[in-house]
Amino acid sequence: MEQEAPPAKKAKPSHPQDDASEEVDRLSALDDGIVREILARLPLRDAAVTTALSSRWPRVFATLPRLRLGPTTFNSRASLDIGYCDDDDRWVDALDRVLDGRLSPVAAFEVDADMDLLEGYDDWFYSFFRTLCRSGGLQELAVRNEHVHECYVVPSPVYACATLTSLELDACHLRVPGKLTGLRAVRSLVLRRVVATDVGLRRVVSRCRAVERLVLDDCHRVRNVVIRGPSLKQLEIHSYRPLCVAQKRAPHLESAKLSLGYGFAEVSWSIYNNSDGEIESKRGSLQLYEFEAQERREQRKTDEATNMVTFLSGLGCAKELYLYLPYEYAKKLILYLNHNDGAIAQVVSCLLNSSPNLKDLEIKNDFFDDRRASTDVPDFWEKNMGTAECVQNHLSTVTFYLNSECFQGRSYIDLSKLLLMRARALERLSIKYRRLEDQDRYSAELESVQSELPLWPPASPGALVEIRAVDRLPSWY
Repeated sequence: MEQEAPPAKKAKPSHPQDDASEEVDRLSALDDGIVREILARLPLRDAAVTTALSSRWPRVFATLPRLRLGPTTFNSRASLDIGYCDDDDRWVDALDRVLDGRLSPVAAFEVDADMDLLEGYDDWFYSFFRTLCRSGGLQELAVRNEHVHECYVVPSPVYACATLTSLELDACHLRVPGKLTGLRAVRSLVLRRVVATDVGLRRVVSRCRAVERLVLDDCHRVRNVVIRGPSLKQLEIHSYRPLCVAQKRAPHLESAKLSLGYGFAEVSWSIYNNSDGEIESKRGSLQLYEFEAQERREQRKTDEATNMVTFLSGLGCAKELYLYLPYEYAKKLILYLNHNDGAIAQVVSCLLNSSPNLKDLEIKNDFFDDRRASTDVPDFWEKNMGTAECVQNHLSTVTFYLNSECFQGRSYIDLSKLLLMRARALERLSIKYRRLEDQDRYSAELESVQSELPLWPPASPGALVEIRAVDRLPSWY
């Protein structure tokens, strides 16, 4: 006879206390890696508060690889909504406590604050960076000064840090020590609004032999920039004043950007454009603040053409070139170059896009053939020039000078065709070629071009299109 199965036991009802304990257990069960990911996504202040959730979380907080600080990070609860530091002493003391409790070196340190809050803390500032840079683990350092008129001095331990791979400094003095022992591992170097001499900047850049990305943004006092970057791939230079940039060695350069923005001296210039001696001698004098007059004097003694040639000649194998130049008042542009070369086509495009009021354009191409002409140039012209401000609204006369040998290829005609079909204010398009004694040599090619010209639909209905021979081409000299 089969025995009856015993009745199933009824589950005991759960109690609220048990649920709460299970929740605490689930929180505590999170491994250190997950907790670290959670805290890394929180502002530093909030991450510090979460250490009360578990006895294990303070240990994880003390090993966060990245610390991000702002001016209000350590404000009192009543001052969380204001945009500035409410107590300088508290800010310094709180940061000291965070670092004193560290169980591992800081890998990345970022601070965005008004460095004026550290006035009177010079010794502490130096000691803090000495500890940070000598920890053996610092890889990324970014110090962004929100004070637009006061620059701090970069502590010397920064120049001796051998573990840095990324360095960003803003609104500071680069007073480079006589002996540089660090910075060799830096791959990304960003210097914004720094005050430096030509020699000091050159030494820092040259020391960063591993640098792949270099950004120089509105550097004060610098006149000449010399770049030696055996690993450099990306170069960005923005300047509110004339600047001569020479690239002596950059064999791996892929992208170069040059932006010059003049005419805003009242917001761009500062007393730091003067030397320390000039600042002291003129302190209290209005001459120190006559930025527009200083800008005019500097522009009068600057050879912009030489500066541009120096910059372009160092591009080497750069695949991309971006130029933003202060040519908004230029109305005539004369170029002596082979505009059908792929790299030079980028230069031509940049110049025209930087000259919105351009009316007259002359391109003198005396190359005997187009073996360097790129097959991508026609598409490049359409993509980068078709919507240029000067092409759309102002360009009225375009003249091309070339050798008869160029008729062997078709590349010389692509830019002519684009300008005729896009320039709405165009009055005349001329193609002038050098007359040869043996003119019959290219007669078939010439007749082909002459028959094709009338078929191009002009954007300006009254535009005159001509192609004719001249005895000689204009000389560069």
